[in-house]
Parts: sequence; structure tokens; C-alpha cells
Amino acid sequence: MHESLHHHASPILLLLLLFIPSIKSEIQTFKLSSDHRPFILLQDFGFNNPGYISISISSVSISAAAAAVSPTQLSFMGCFYGPTPARQAMELAVLKDTCIIGSPFIFPITTFNELTTTFNKTVFISIPDLYYIFLINCAKNSSISMTLNLETYNLDSNGDRDYIDDHFTTLPTTLFAFTFTFLALLLAWLHGCTKNKRFVHKIHALMGLLLFLRFVELLCDAYVHRSIRLTGSPHGWNMVWLSVYLARTMLFVVVIMLIRSGWSLFRQGLQKIEKYAITTTVLLQVIAGVCFVLIQVFGPSNRSYKYWTVTYYAFDFLCCAFMLLPVCKSIDNLGISSKAGVKEAKRLVHQRVYENLAIVIYVYLGFTRLGMFVLRAITSYNFWCLSIALEMTMEFIFYVVVYAMFWPNARYDYVVLDDGDEDHTSIALSGSMIWV
Repeated sequence: MHESLHHHASPILLLLLLFIPSIKSEIQTFKLSSDHRPFILLQDFGFNNPGYISISISSVSISAAAAAVSPTQLSFMGCFYGPTPARQAMELAVLKDTCIIGSPFIFPITTFNELTTTFNKTVFISIPDLYYIFLINCAKNSSISMTLNLETYNLDSNGDRDYIDDHFTTLPTTLFAFTFTFLALLLAWLHGCTKNKRFVHKIHALMGLLLFLRFVELLCDAYVHRSIRLTGSPHGWNMVWLSVYLARTMLFVVVIMLIRSGWSLFRQGLQKIEKYAITTTVLLQVIAGVCFVLIQVFGPSNRSYKYWTVTYYAFDFLCCAFMLLPVCKSIDNLGISSKAGVKEAKRLVHQRVYENLAIVIYVYLGFTRLGMFVLRAITSYNFWCLSIALEMTMEFIFYVVVYAMFWPNARYDYVVLDDGDEDHTSIALSGSMIWV
């Protein structure tokens, strides 16, 4: 559960590494094997008063390239923590491999010269803030092998452990609220499709399936955070959530691309260029989705975390770019009027719908990708949960607007062209474009 760094514009990599909210449990076990990294971020956690960091270290093995590690070198290795002001030192550790032991706001939990066979320690946090827990190895040409158990938690008013970040305490309730909001939209959509069967097309069935997957995804996500808050572990809900997330994000791309092309609304098939565009966009989304899953499952302590993070943002950006590319199809060239005797006024209604759809997609992707990134980069971690609620509100508005545009009813009595008409229409497709 991460907050962005915002003191300088230059350390963009570190900003990306700490930007994606994590659903990893707050009771974690880290197993390192011959790890020579000078800085390993284990976790961050928002503490209130009182809060606690509890660690248990065992099976420690230190190896060096030249000779045995001296006690002096061991004092430059250990487990540390730091509040929000420590981020400047963390920038130096991540970007320049600088040893930050002794830097301001870097506090030791233990150094390795204090370790015996096993080590257990609990640190009391009295000042509420976002704290980072990390390992530091400032001994050159040395590597660490060990097993580390880490627990981070606050105490609620009853004295019970609360394993969820202080700034995420309202998130389970927020997720459950949006779960039932999307359920209401799903039921309304099913009612509309049932009531207007005559105007229902294949795309409407896919749109209903997309709403169902979003409902299930939010429900699983809510149970993940609720389980973490009570027990410190998601108990398998995270894997269900990530599976549904992958399916939903891929279907979202497919639905938007098919709506853009007018599939099943104005024609039965797709042209080759549209098939290639959809296939490419879905492939980009699959890669981005897999990277997101790896980020969530393994967390920032994994050696490949930074590569997964950069890849996720890169492919997610490319996916959005493909979704915003112009569609080589114009409502003007569909030949609807000549085929079905549709009045000019209705044809213009259809055209306005697709023009409005283009604007809606631009606003949605711009807000949820660029807008939310900037917002989280410039605001305090205390507003992180609020930003998630704002993002989901924007998403719900997007769904409502798009589904209202293509609600099955007589107003939008779409006519599907047969194959012959589609072939005839394809000759005119290169004449104009509609940006969607």
C-alpha cells in the first residue's frame, strides 16, 4: 500500500515503484537467498498511535567475495524503518546505491552484528505517519541469506490488532458500497435487456458480462481487505480477486473496442484491420495485467519488482493509446439510410452517440491514468483512500454514461448489416474516420 514520492520530478522510477497499491497481507515472510542488493524495500504501512513493527529473523547467513565478514561490516547491514521524511534518503539508495545508514529519519530495528541464531523484536511507533520498512546492506561484495517474518499493525479502541493501514481503514466499507452500486447497475441492465429483447444484440450480452465481472471483482477485493484487517492475511481471496481482475480487464478492452467498431449494432463482422487492432490491444492488456498480478503477489522485495512495475505502466499506456486510435469507420458510410430507410435525423443521432463516446473515453482514460497519477503524486498518503473512492466514482460514472448511450431501446434501433452490405460498405470506409 504505497504513496508516491513527490519532492522532486527527477526520480520517476522510484515514484513508479511506490505508486501501485498492494494487497499483500500485513503478516509476511521473506526468504532471501544470496541477495546482494544494497536496499530492499519490504513494506510500507500507515501507523496510528499505538502502532507496532514486529520482526523475527532466522537462518541468517552472510557471505563475502574476499573473506569472512567482519563485525564492522555486520554493523552496516540490518533491518531499518523510516517515516515519510525518509523518502529523500530512499531516493538515493534506490537510484544511486548510496548507503543511507546514519541518514536523518533512518532508524534501526536491528543490525546484523546484534543477531544470534534467532532474533525477535517489536518496535513501538508513537508518531502517526506512513513508515517504510527495509533492509540495508552497505558492505560491498557481500550477500545475505535469511528468513524474515514481519508483522505491522495498529491497535483499535478495544486493544485488538488492526492489520490494515491507518489511511485504508475505510477502504473495505468503500469497496462494499461500490460493489452493491455496480450490482444495482447490473440488475438495471438485465432488466432493460429483458424488457427490450427485440433491441438486444450480442454486444449487450458482453456488456452485461463485463458488469458481472466488475461486481465480482469488487466483492473479492472488499473481502481481501476485510480479511487482512482482521487476521493479517487475505486467506486466498487475493488470488480469486486477481483472477477476476485479469478476466475483467481483458473483457473491458474487448467491449470498448467492439462498441467503437459498431460490431453487432451496425454490422455482423469485423474487418481485418479491426481484428488486428483488437487482438493487439488485448495482448497489451494481458501483458500489463500479468505484470500487475506479479507486483501484487510478490511485492517490492522481489528482485524483478522494478521491471514488472515499469513494464506494467508502459504496456498499460500503450493499451490506452490503442483504445484511443481512430476507427476507420464512419457512421456516414454505413449505408443505414439506403438499407433500412432510416431517417436522416436518426442517422445523426447515431453519429452524435459515437462522437460523445469518443469524448467519454478520452475523459475516462485521461482521468484514471494521468489524472489519478498526478493527484496521488502531489497529495499526502492520508488522501490515498479518498483518491481510490474518487477513481471508482469516475469509473462508475463512465459505465453509467456508456451503458446509457447503448441501452437497448427503440430510440437506438440499430440495424445490423448483412455480409453483402458490409462488403459494399467497406469500400467507403477509407473515405472518413471517426475518432473513438
